[in-house]
Amino acid sequence: MTAERTLRTLEITGLVLLALLFAVWPVAHTISLRDLLLVLVLLLFGYLVWRARPAMPWRELVWLSGLYAALTLWIVVVALFISEETAWSLGEIRGQWLKGLFAMLAGGLAALALARTPGGTTRAIVVVFGVLLAHTLYTDAVTIRGIFEAWLDPEGRLVPLVRHIGISPDSTDYGYLTLLRHEWKDVMLTDGPDKSNLLSNLLLYLLLAEFFVRFVHHRRLLPFSGTFLFLALAAVLFSLYIERARNGFAELIVVLLLLGGLLLHAYRGRLNRRTLGLGIAVLLMLPFAIGYISYKTDPRWQSLWQTVPIAFDTQSHKAWMDQNKYSMPFLPSGEQVSGSNYLRLARAKVSLEFVREHPWGMGFGRNIFGHAVKRKYGENPSHSHSGLIDMALGTGIPGVLLWGAFLASIGYVAGKAYVRARSYSALLLVLLVTSYSVRMVLDSIIRDHMLQMFLFLAAFLAVAAVRTPDDKTVPAA
Repeated sequence: MTAERTLRTLEITGLVLLALLFAVWPVAHTISLRDLLLVLVLLLFGYLVWRARPAMPWRELVWLSGLYAALTLWIVVVALFISEETAWSLGEIRGQWLKGLFAMLAGGLAALALARTPGGTTRAIVVVFGVLLAHTLYTDAVTIRGIFEAWLDPEGRLVPLVRHIGISPDSTDYGYLTLLRHEWKDVMLTDGPDKSNLLSNLLLYLLLAEFFVRFVHHRRLLPFSGTFLFLALAAVLFSLYIERARNGFAELIVVLLLLGGLLLHAYRGRLNRRTLGLGIAVLLMLPFAIGYISYKTDPRWQSLWQTVPIAFDTQSHKAWMDQNKYSMPFLPSGEQVSGSNYLRLARAKVSLEFVREHPWGMGFGRNIFGHAVKRKYGENPSHSHSGLIDMALGTGIPGVLLWGAFLASIGYVAGKAYVRARSYSALLLVLLVTSYSVRMVLDSIIRDHMLQMFLFLAAFLAVAAVRTPDDKTVPAA
C-alpha cells in the first residue's frame, strides 16, 4: 500500500510538472527553466515506467521510431562530413534536436506511466487543456482591457470603437488591435502573435476533437459540460481574431476540411443524396469563409500577388538580405511592399537555389539560411520563415524525405488507431500532425519550444492511441 501511495504521489507530481512545463514552454526568455522542467518530467516519468514496467508498444511504433532515428543519424552525418561549419551545426543539434528528442521521450514515457491507472491519459490532456485555456483567457483579457482603455481615453489613438477592434475598412492602419501587434512582446506572454496563435490553434484542436467524438461517436474525454466547452470555444475564437495570423488561418482551413471529410464519412450511410450534397457544399464553402475573414482583416493579402514578381527579382531588389542596409522595394501603386510577403517569397526563391546547389545539406541549424547567405553573399539575414526550407537547407533532400516520412508515419499510426478504436487521442493526433505539417511550410517552427511541444504531444498521443482507447467507454453527457 505504501509503494502504491508513493507511485500515486509521483504521478500527481508529474502532472504538476507537466502543467508548469506547458505554462513555461511558450514564454519568452525562459530557456533555462524550460530545460530544467523538461529534464524533471523526463526523469520522473522514466522512473515511473521503470517501476511499473508496462508492455511497450514497439510493434505499432517501430516505423515511427526508426525513421526518427534514421533522420537523427543523417543530421549528425551531415554535420560531421558535409557541413563547412561542423562545430556550429553540432551545437545546434545539441541545443535544438537533442532537446526535441528529450521532449519526445518525455511524452512517450508520460503516456506509458499514466496509462498505469484508469483515467491517467485523461488527466494529462486536461492539464494541457487547462494551461492552454489559461493562456487564451489571459490574451483575451489583456486585449479587452487595452481596447477599452484606448477607446475611453480622450487622448487615445482613436475614438470609434469599431476601428479599434478592426471591423472598419479604415482600421488596417489604425486601431488598438493593429498597434497591439507591435506592442505584443511588452504586454503578452509569447514572443509575438504568431507564437500565441500556435497555442490558440492547439487549444481549438483539443476542443474540436472533443466535440467530434461527442457528437459522432457519443463518447467524451474532457470532463466538462457542453456549455463550458462552448464558452472556451468562444474565447479561443476571439483569441484567433486578436492574433490575426494568416498562416494560422491556412493551417486551420486544412484541419477543418479534414474534420469535415471525417464527419461526412461517418454519416455517409445515414444521409440521403440531397443532405450529403448540402454537406459537401458547406464543407467546400468553409475555407472560402475563413479565407474571406482573413482577407478582410489582414491587408497583407491584398498586395500578395503584386509582390510575387518583385520578390522573385532577387538581383534587383536585395532587401531580403538585410532590411537595414537595403531599402524595401515598392509596388506598382507606389506603396512599399509588405515585409512579410516580400521576405517570405524572396527567401523561398533563394533557398530553392541553395538546395539545388547543396542537395545533401549544409548542416542542421535554426539559422542555416542566414549562414548560407553569409557564405555566398556576405550578408547575414535571419531565418527563411519556413521550417521546411530550414530543414531542406540544413539536411538536404534526404533529410526532407526522412522528415516527411516521419510525419507520415505519425499520421499512419494515428489514422490506424482512430479506425480501430475511434479514440480521442488518435483523432487529436491526426489533427496535430496535419496542422504541424501545414504550418511548418509557412513558418519556422521546426525549432525551439515549438518543435519540443510538437514532439512531446506527438509521442504522448501516439503511445496513448496504440495502447488504450483513452476512456472511450465514457458516455457523452
